Amino acid sequence: MLRNYRDVMSVRAVRTTVLAAAVGVAGDSAAMVALLLRVHASGEGPWAVALLLGTFAVPVVLLMGPAGALADRADPRRVLGVTALVQAGAAAALATVDGLVATLALVAVLQTGFALGNPSWTAVVPRLVPGGAAGRVVALQQAVRGVAGPAGAGLGGVLVQWRGPSTALLLDAATFLVLAGAAVALPRVARERRAAQASAGPRRWTSSLLPRDGVAALRADPVLGVLVLALLPLVVTLESVNAVEVFLLRDVLGASAAQFGLAEAVHGGAAVVGAVLSGAATSRTSRVRAVLASMALIGLGQAGQSVSPGYLTYLALGLGLGLLLGAVNALVFGLLLDELDADHRGAVVALVSGLSRAAGALALVLGGTVGTLAGPRAAYLVAGAGTLLVAGVAAWVVHRSVDGASTTRASRSTPGPSTLEA
Repeated sequence: MLRNYRDVMSVRAVRTTVLAAAVGVAGDSAAMVALLLRVHASGEGPWAVALLLGTFAVPVVLLMGPAGALADRADPRRVLGVTALVQAGAAAALATVDGLVATLALVAVLQTGFALGNPSWTAVVPRLVPGGAAGRVVALQQAVRGVAGPAGAGLGGVLVQWRGPSTALLLDAATFLVLAGAAVALPRVARERRAAQASAGPRRWTSSLLPRDGVAALRADPVLGVLVLALLPLVVTLESVNAVEVFLLRDVLGASAAQFGLAEAVHGGAAVVGAVLSGAATSRTSRVRAVLASMALIGLGQAGQSVSPGYLTYLALGLGLGLLLGAVNALVFGLLLDELDADHRGAVVALVSGLSRAAGALALVLGGTVGTLAGPRAAYLVAGAGTLLVAGVAAWVVHRSVDGASTTRASRSTPGPSTLEA
């Protein structure tokens, strides 16, 4: 596994994308802390924070179609460079304003740049490495993001404390300039689809408003389609407990503020390790099985947390959940990049990102509702049961999809060993 990581890191373009992931996440985390503290200090109340968080999510959901089209059809260096410069300008402008309306408007511009550029950062990876190696790059990116995110958030809090929110936002603007430079440094990558598009004639711009290419690509691979569809309710069950986690730890288990922070750090650190360890699974079969097994174990872990007798039990389960979640994220995106046709990777990445954001918003509402009505333990138990149900259904559908594909293939060809892995 370490040799495989060393091989992909020997490619200069891979080192560039991994560095870009670290720098971008660190800057974004610092900016998020600064903006949350600014809105909190404005005295506008919880509704203002909700509006801010919603503004971060809405562009990613609404621009799934155009973002995927750009990632699959446009020159990635140009897309990434332009969107990074737009984000740098928006972040710099955020450092100079203070009102809520202006802040929300500039955050919308900032996230529009993110929504249109982020799928290209992911879709370009398979074009930089040999076939089947994209999953390792994704695992490395997930790992560095797991480290850079908390580091950036901590730095943002320190900068706000010492210099005010504007300093953290200017830091974010500087990181976007670094991303623009990294985009320009990427090698030219071939776009095989351009010739086919030229012969097919111009495409109506309205056809890119909806993520049809992403949906079509997933329908063509039933196994990957099932895994992506399973991710959405999984996001709901996982993130629903975010709304009640502090109440379970502080009010039910009696954890101190420091212990609450330790639980968050352990979970995040374990996710980094899980992402790295996911590189041990290199075949389609092993990745799919690992995703399905991890989903089931996540459900058991959440159910276990709901009945934790004390803080240490909760912490141990949180460690295991972090490992599993880090592995699932890296494995799913590795499968998408390594298995999907090059013409539709960006469309699928944009589709998954947008739907995940929408599912996360629904999760906070459901988690808060269940926690308010039945308490935090019940919220965790419901989430665990939901995750187990999702894992069971996904495993059953994947099994049926594989059997169906094998049967169809056998009826159309001479008997022989199946080539469909998973």
